[in-house]
Amino acid sequence: MKKFLSILFIFAAGAVSAQQLELKEVITRSARGIEETLPQRAKVIVLNFESSAKTFSDYVLDELSGELIEGKKITVVDRRNLSTIMDEMKFQYSGYVSDESMISIGKMLGAQAVISGSLTDMGTNYRFRIRIISVETAAVQRQISLDLKKDAQVAYLLGNASAQKEMEKKQKETEKDQRKTERKNALISNMRNNWLSLEASYDSHYPESMVFIDYLSIGVRYERMFNPYISLGANGYFSFPLDTQNYYIDLNNIFAIDAFFRFYPFGKLFFMGIGIGYHFGGYYRILEISEDVVMEEEGFALFPEIGFKIEFGKEVGFFIHIGFSPNITFGTRKGKYYERNYGHTIEGRWIEYRGKESYREEENALNTTLRSYLGVGWAF
Repeated sequence: MKKFLSILFIFAAGAVSAQQLELKEVITRSARGIEETLPQRAKVIVLNFESSAKTFSDYVLDELSGELIEGKKITVVDRRNLSTIMDEMKFQYSGYVSDESMISIGKMLGAQAVISGSLTDMGTNYRFRIRIISVETAAVQRQISLDLKKDAQVAYLLGNASAQKEMEKKQKETEKDQRKTERKNALISNMRNNWLSLEASYDSHYPESMVFIDYLSIGVRYERMFNPYISLGANGYFSFPLDTQNYYIDLNNIFAIDAFFRFYPFGKLFFMGIGIGYHFGGYYRILEISEDVVMEEEGFALFPEIGFKIEFGKEVGFFIHIGFSPNITFGTRKGKYYERNYGHTIEGRWIEYRGKESYREEENALNTTLRSYLGVGWAF
């Protein structure tokens, strides 16, 4: 059992050491390791750290000393009191110093242990090592090894300007990705799945060889959000013709049912979409000088759309949406055509000569409708 636990501990320690840590975390873990190794109130000297830059070594020594002082478990000798001894021994904080020299300084100051360390470039990261050396036995009581992340702070302290710029660039990219992830998570947490609304629209219908005819449409729309960016839905509406007297046209209603896909590139507000549906174009009667036509239109419709959906408040599901959609209908046009001759007046009475009645059906007829719509509804 003990052997199994030992193996498990080795694997766990290896997993921790393989984790790349920032400099602050490396120093904090090193301080906790020193406290665990030495007895309470042990007197130590944080004496030397070997690296390629004095600025980095000084920073580590100061921060590690400060972390041990804050912990209040170890008595730390102030390195500023060592200046005379260090000058005599030509001691360097950042360069290589033998264990014998460090132990000699420790004995002079009555310390129980000397703390030293080193930094090694491993390519993708640095290996940060701290050694605890017993002054009495000259033995290494413990070595703490951690993987230090190559980031902008480390590059700056080591005096590598180009590496610092590269690290700062990577850090900005990482922070940008983190903000995007946080924003996406916030959108998901606040997202409502179902959007139901009543809709009114102003439509301009354009049959072949005719002027635009205006309609008012009333309908219902349902939209299902699958994530903050994508939705599917359906809507149906009736269209009522407005003033047509000026065009000598007698029109009935139009009914349409559509299914649509929407994409929200920013996760809310603005959307782009595409839909397909079936439109039943009502009867209309065209009065011209040369012929009288009664016709019906119907067919499949394709419609792109753009618009905005505005929600009011985080707790309230009320919303409005505004959109624009050109509908293109591909279908059939069928109806009766009556040839009409010119009429004339006999004794004050209008006489009209009507020719032969004919029936005609057109395949692949194309009609266009321009829609502007406003909807109000509730999301849940």
